[in-house]
Amino acid sequence: MKYLSITKIGILVMVLVLFTACGSKQKKEQQEQSQQEQGAHEQRPEGGERPSIADMLTEMDSDKDGKLSESEVKGPLKNDFSKIDANTDGFITETELNNAPKPEANENGRPPRNDKQLPSIEEVLATLNSQDNKEIKLSEKNYVLPTTGQVKTYDAVGKTLSNLQPGDAFYGQDGNYQSGENMSYTDHGNGTVTDNVTGLMWAQEQSTEAKGWVEAAAYCENLTLGGYTDWRLPSIKELWSIRNQSTGWPYIDTEYFHLVSSDGKEQREQHTWSSNFYLVNTAESKKRVAFIVNDWTGHIKALDGRRYVRAVRGGIYGVNDFIDNGNNTITDKATGLMWSKTDSKTGMHWEEALAYAEDSEFAGYTDWRLPNVKELQSIVDYSGIFPAIDTTYFDISKITNEAGNKDYPYFWTSTSAGSEKVSGMYFADYVAFGYAVDHDGEDIHGAGAVRFDTKVKDGPAVQNEERINNYVRLVRNVK
Repeated sequence: MKYLSITKIGILVMVLVLFTACGSKQKKEQQEQSQQEQGAHEQRPEGGERPSIADMLTEMDSDKDGKLSESEVKGPLKNDFSKIDANTDGFITETELNNAPKPEANENGRPPRNDKQLPSIEEVLATLNSQDNKEIKLSEKNYVLPTTGQVKTYDAVGKTLSNLQPGDAFYGQDGNYQSGENMSYTDHGNGTVTDNVTGLMWAQEQSTEAKGWVEAAAYCENLTLGGYTDWRLPSIKELWSIRNQSTGWPYIDTEYFHLVSSDGKEQREQHTWSSNFYLVNTAESKKRVAFIVNDWTGHIKALDGRRYVRAVRGGIYGVNDFIDNGNNTITDKATGLMWSKTDSKTGMHWEEALAYAEDSEFAGYTDWRLPNVKELQSIVDYSGIFPAIDTTYFDISKITNEAGNKDYPYFWTSTSAGSEKVSGMYFADYVAFGYAVDHDGEDIHGAGAVRFDTKVKDGPAVQNEERINNYVRLVRNVK
C-alpha cells in the first residue's frame, strides 16, 4: 500500500530533473504554462498588454461609483485589497491603485507574475519529506466510495434519456447504476463539515488568499478551526471524494462547501491544491507542478502557481488494498471493487465503451460495467510511477501519442460531464494513466489527470477534440 511515498532514488531523480531543466526551452515552457493554466475546454483569456489602472478600475467598477469594493475586485488584486486600501474605508480608489507598491521587475524588465512563482527545490523536497514522514493512520472508513451524485442519463450530444433498460443504446451509464454510498454531510456550524461516508472533516471555506503549494501545506498545518489544530493538506483522492457530478459547474455541493468565487469567472479561484506533487519525469514536472481539483469545471490537473486551499483532518483516506485473484481479475479490498487485470486493448467512442462493458463475460462474470469517474480514479497511482497505475497488478496497453512519444491510453468513465445549465452534458470524463497531452501530444496536465472530451466524433465542441476513441477497464462490485 502506498501513500505519498517517494523512495530516496525517486527524490534524487526529481532533483536532477529540476536542476537540468533546459534554458533553451524557456519560451516553449512559458507557452505551455499559458496553455496549462486554462487547459482543454476551459476559457482562455485574451492576450495583450497589461491593462492600465484606469482600465482596471472601469472594468471592475460594476456599480460605477468610481471606486472598488472588495466584492468587486478580482484576481491577484483581491489578495492585496487590504494593503492597497490605505485609508481602510473598505474601498480602493484610482489614487490608491496608483500609489500601490509596484512589484520588482525581473531580468526581462517585466514584473513577476505572482501566480507563476515556483517553490525552490529545497522547499519542495522538505515539504514532500514532511508529508512522507508523518505517521500513517488510515481512516476507519478508508476508501468507502461515495456516489458521484449523477442520477440522469444522456446521449452522445447531451440530451437527457429516460427509462433506459439493459440492452438499450447508452445503457450502463453512471446514472443507471449510481454506484457507491449516497453522499451525506454534517454541517457543524463552526466552519467545519464532516463527510459521513468517508469520515473526513473538512474546512467549509477555501483559504481567503491563493497560495503556492509549499505555503498551502504550511497553511493547513498552522490552521486552528472548529477547535481543532490537526488540519492537513488533502490528498488528491480525498479531494476527489467530495466531487459532486449532479449538474456541473460547480462540481461541489455549495450548500456545504463554499467557494471563493460564486460565479466561476475567475478560473484560478476554483482550483484547490492537493498534497500530491507531480513526480513523473517529464518536461511538465520540471515546472514543479502539483495536482489540483478544479471545483468549477471538475478536472484534476497538475498545475503550478498560486491556488486555493481546503484543509482536511482525519485518518488517511484512499489507500488501495489490491489482491490478484489469479484469473485475470484484481480485487481492491479497500473499495470492494473487482477490476479486469487487462484492458480493452483498443479504443472506442463512448457509446461503444458502454456496450463493450455491458456485454462482457470476462473471466466468467456477466455483471461488468464501465466504471464511474470516482471508481476509475480510485486506482490511479500518484506516487510518481509511469504509467500512473500499479503494473504489478494491472496490465495496460501501450500507444504512441500525437508527439510520437511512447505513452498509454486515456480510459473512459461512465460519467457524463459539462454543465446542465451552460453547455449540456455532452462530454464524458476520462482518466489519463499516461500523459494528459495537448493537441501536439506534449504532457501538460500530468499522468493521473481527469479531464473530459466529446463522446463521439464530430460531436458538440468538436474544435476541442483530443481523443474520441478511448480504452476501457472493466469493473464490478464484489460486496
